[in-house]
Amino acid sequence: MTSDSDRPIAPGPGEVAAPVDATHPWADTDRPRGLDAPFAPGGEDDAPPDRRADERRLTRLLVLFVALLVGVPTLLTLIALAGQLLAMRSGG
Repeated sequence: MTSDSDRPIAPGPGEVAAPVDATHPWADTDRPRGLDAPFAPGGEDDAPPDRRADERRLTRLLVLFVALLVGVPTLLTLIALAGQLLAMRSGG
């Protein structure tokens, strides 16, 4: 990771500035990071298809983990409740 002091602010004498794609600067792989980076309008950017697929996969995995965190304790609670009710009913 480079610090801000390592990056040149403007091209020096005799240097030519690199061409900048002003239409979609948020889609570049080497785009600037941090608070001064341009944000994509509407919150979506022109991500490559493999990154979109990875985000979809991770979103599905997150939903699965949340469902398991809620579902497993609920299922175990219902099983324990059913066991307590059956124990009281059998007289033991």
